[in-house]
Amino acid sequence: MTATNGTNISDFEQRIAEAVKARAARMQEELAGFVIQPTGLNHVEGLDAMRGMVAERLEGLGATVRAEPGRARPVWLTIQDGEELSAETVAPPVLVGSRLEGGSGPAILLCGHLDTVHDHRHVPHELRPVEGEPNLARGPGVMDMKGGIVLVLTALEVLHELGQDLRFTAAFNSDEETGSFSSEHVLMAEAARHDVGLIVEPAVADGSLAVERMGSGQFMVEARGVSAHVGRAFESGASAVVALARAMVALADHARPSAGRIVNIGPMHGGKATNAVPHVARCWGNVRFKDEASQASLLADFHQTIDHLNASFSAESDPAARLELHAEFNRPAKPLTPAVEALALRAREVSEALGTPLPFCSTGGVCDGNILHAGGLPTIDTLGVRGGGMHRPDEFIELDSLVARGTMLAILLHRLHQNGFSPA
Repeated sequence: MTATNGTNISDFEQRIAEAVKARAARMQEELAGFVIQPTGLNHVEGLDAMRGMVAERLEGLGATVRAEPGRARPVWLTIQDGEELSAETVAPPVLVGSRLEGGSGPAILLCGHLDTVHDHRHVPHELRPVEGEPNLARGPGVMDMKGGIVLVLTALEVLHELGQDLRFTAAFNSDEETGSFSSEHVLMAEAARHDVGLIVEPAVADGSLAVERMGSGQFMVEARGVSAHVGRAFESGASAVVALARAMVALADHARPSAGRIVNIGPMHGGKATNAVPHVARCWGNVRFKDEASQASLLADFHQTIDHLNASFSAESDPAARLELHAEFNRPAKPLTPAVEALALRAREVSEALGTPLPFCSTGGVCDGNILHAGGLPTIDTLGVRGGGMHRPDEFIELDSLVARGTMLAILLHRLHQNGFSPA
């Protein structure tokens, strides 16, 4: 590639950068329009509205847009205080816009998620300036990842306007924050049809690109006991809460963060009144693991612990409480493979050409990059905006990162289109 403009980017790439910069105000307006849509905690109306806005933009690029049906999550994941959520809530569709025919270059899969962690009932949904900090703005999901969605649409539209005939699919699910159980099958299917995966998860705080991620899984322990009146028949009961408490302590003891095993428990509930022996109690938890071997050993340890406790309960009392473990370790670890490193180095070349270092890092966080990697697709996944307070009420974005990261993504797409990508 020859640069004639005195920089490390070509003349055409300079046109890309100028086109993204010219959209700076528009990008902020689009971001504000996305932030006002409440999409946390499976808020159906807000998710439908976001899905419609993004679909319209993809159709404008000539993409064939479809809504892939989601699959219902395991029932044990949907129980809250004894109630089951509706199928409509727990199995939202996946928006997929593809333009793979007629173009050239590798098939590129861009992924993002429409959902956030923010409850529309308690958090004001608006993009708010930060007093004294003109480059910062707050809003629920502004960083994770409504800003990233703006980047994808901007980069694709700029390249389209400049005549780049990319082969791409843009996929946006609505359950990433709750584990992507409903959308995993769609992501895996798309991974098989593409050559490269790019995900606009927020940038790491120091600007690094995450090239290695731990795996993650969800679990629930359900304790079933025998109800009884505390004063008149205490000994004829078996407390599910006490049994669950013992299980929680025992399972939490399997955490070994220094060895790449993390166990976190919460939320939990059990019992309705203090003068009744509780007959049912449940807790939910999350695990992280560094590789396939630690994933397998952690799950085996969990089952062994539950079996041991059940045997102890039976030996200690009659009647006895009993535990049941439900687990789904659906996001395998994402190691740094030669293919991932090769793709990350392509992103670094673009960032450095634009004057910004791009160091690499590992993280305990997980995302849909774990799923795409498990599907065999070389994927990098922290190409989104910069900011902070992710998942907190005071979440914020660095507004200048809309242009900076949008330019990087657009030029990366251009170079992949022009030069191809070989994992070797």
